[in-house]
Amino acid sequence: MRALLVALVLLAGCATAPPPGPPAAFVPDLLGTWTGTWGGGPATLVLTGQHEGHGDSGLVLGPWQVFGEVYPTASGILTARINGEMVSTAVNGRISNAGDGTVLTVLAQSPSAGDQWMQLRLVGEDRLEGTGESQHRWGPSGPVQLVRRRAPVTGR
Repeated sequence: MRALLVALVLLAGCATAPPPGPPAAFVPDLLGTWTGTWGGGPATLVLTGQHEGHGDSGLVLGPWQVFGEVYPTASGILTARINGEMVSTAVNGRISNAGDGTVLTVLAQSPSAGDQWMQLRLVGEDRLEGTGESQHRWGPSGPVQLVRRRAPVTGR
């Protein structure tokens, strides 16, 4: 009983992302470098892969999803200011539908800031806006605004 109480207290202090909506039916290309701000400080999200992955609930046996939903996912690197220094952390995200738009829920486990999450809505093709939290108070927290940098078009 005492162990259960300790576990509940520890979990209460963790930053947890809101649950994602249903899996996105149409998955836009989110790959690339997104730069902007998170909680007023600089942030860069580099998305390097898009795949299919498992949701938070269901039953998975080996590589097979038996129950639950398969989500489109994204992976990459998040760089943000933590305790006055720029820190890079691997991220994984789920792509879902919310209302009439696409939402990317990004999850990271930073050694410097603990659990981190961002819930970002795709605005147009090249803008992600939303909010994010860090488990520890010295990590970034608050509004997120990122714009995708496009590679310059070169002449022939």
